[in-house]
Amino acid sequence: MKLSELGEFAFIDRITPGCEAADPRRVLRGIGDDAAVIESGGELLLVTTDMLIERVHFLRGTISFRQLGYKSLAVNLSDIAAMGGVPHEAFISIAIPPTVSVEELDELYDGMKALARDTGVNVLGGDTTGSKADLCINIAVTGSVPRGEVLYRTGARVGDRILVTGTLGDSAGGLTVLLERPDLPDEVAQALLQAHYLPELYLTEARILAASGAAHAAIDLSDGLASDLRHVCRGSGVGAIVNEPALPLSGALRQLCAVTGHDLLRLALGGGEDYRLLTTVDGARVAELQSTVAERTGRTLFDIGEIVAGDSIRLRHADGTCRPLALSGFDHFVTRSPESPVEGS
Repeated sequence: MKLSELGEFAFIDRITPGCEAADPRRVLRGIGDDAAVIESGGELLLVTTDMLIERVHFLRGTISFRQLGYKSLAVNLSDIAAMGGVPHEAFISIAIPPTVSVEELDELYDGMKALARDTGVNVLGGDTTGSKADLCINIAVTGSVPRGEVLYRTGARVGDRILVTGTLGDSAGGLTVLLERPDLPDEVAQALLQAHYLPELYLTEARILAASGAAHAAIDLSDGLASDLRHVCRGSGVGAIVNEPALPLSGALRQLCAVTGHDLLRLALGGGEDYRLLTTVDGARVAELQSTVAERTGRTLFDIGEIVAGDSIRLRHADGTCRPLALSGFDHFVTRSPESPVEGS
């Protein structure tokens, strides 16, 4: 069987048996979430790792090395945020082809170091090696979360509201700009490219949600809302209804789709690499959390739907009719369609 026939997530399911913790007293969560959760005597220890590979996650020449450095670290910090935690240490491993100059590597690490300084993360080491052709960056990050406040993918409850921390599909829109070069006003193209190159982080929002006790589950949107919401629902044994009119869609993405003919919902729901946080929270406390986040960060928590009984995930249109939310998001081992040229981590 080929990996393209099995798929990324079925492959993960296949290799998970036998990876159970040798000492289950130490490991509270292993494979299957945004980060592992480990006992450490005080606060819980979080550990995550993500890899970015040239020609899979980025094309050299379309992103600056400084931007690539930022993004390489940011996607790992987003995983820590999704668990409700605070990041602390980063370990950077890199495989370098001979076509990358020392000056370019300086820029790459400048991007990482700048974000590390801004977020209070200590860069403590890693590994370096050579590569025959493609640049590969793998970063491991540790963090912590107070005991009792960790947010798993598996805690969603019937009656919860589904919240996201920002607009959807802009990164996929940025990739479309890169690949197709549509005729757009410069400020529109730049807004979408910015979303693709420099994903925003939601570390403060994550701590507000985790500390509130009102958030029951969370995940970062790396593979696309449809796919990532499915992870939450499947792990929690629930279903969901997403309200189409409530989806936060930027004017830039709407303009891109008007010019190119791309399906707006396909990019918003099936596009990857937005790195917004999706969380499910007690419906009675949505307004409180929205107010707190707005006061402390100036950002908006968007209420896009509800957790329901059953196992179906449906999209509810403005007229009240529903259809299955069938988009699967990005899968590293399944050939993507030309209509959905987006990648996730």
